[in-house]
Amino acid sequence: MPITTDHVEIEHKPKLGGGGPGKTPHRHGYGGGDDGDHGKPHDFHSPKQRLYRLRILMGICLFSVTVLFVVLVAVYVFRLVGGRYDQDSHRQVQDWIPLKLPYFQLWMNSLMLMLSSMTLEAARRRLAKKEEFAAMGIVPPRMGWEAPWLGITLLLGLGFMAGQFLVWESLQHQGAYRIFNPSRSLFYLVTGVHAAHLVFGLVALAYAAFARRFLAATFDSQKIAIEITGWYWHYLAFLWFGIFALVHFARG
Repeated sequence: MPITTDHVEIEHKPKLGGGGPGKTPHRHGYGGGDDGDHGKPHDFHSPKQRLYRLRILMGICLFSVTVLFVVLVAVYVFRLVGGRYDQDSHRQVQDWIPLKLPYFQLWMNSLMLMLSSMTLEAARRRLAKKEEFAAMGIVPPRMGWEAPWLGITLLLGLGFMAGQFLVWESLQHQGAYRIFNPSRSLFYLVTGVHAAHLVFGLVALAYAAFARRFLAATFDSQKIAIEITGWYWHYLAFLWFGIFALVHFARG
């Protein structure tokens, strides 16, 4: 009697990886060694990683700026208290002449810088909301007129710079350039260094405001620029009020 058997076909689960014809496409992080990417995620240039690295760099930058201004403040106070050494009399003499500061203009400058920090924060929050909609695959709704917060911030920053020039010009009209006065020199040094740092912030703000329109920058690049510039700008605003307090309470 002939022996009959049933032929059973065993379905084999396709192997991952490889890359040859007819095989399951390679999935990230699995499969053979032909791609060599197992355990190496391709997120080094992702927006999140870029923001993380730039935050570290900005932290180092702000630390360096802090050290610079601590040194300037120390020089300011030391010169105010110690005076200078006179070669003829062989003793310390006090040659510090208090400045008559244009307080109205200084307060106006302070107000513009404070408002610029508020408008920059408004711009950052609006972009954060748009990012939330984009993460859900939804086009952000446009609810009527949207204030150009970045443009307003840029104008307020330029207004602060113009106000600083008015302050320096006011001191010139007081005759501050005619005689040597360490209070005048150090006032220009401290406020001038602060203004120079603010120029870098204005350049970054200009990039954040116009890069998408004129340089074809991505939404993520604009958001990162605003995040990092926000740290820098808020710090300079805080620093300015410290400088204002210094030149007011340490006038001599």
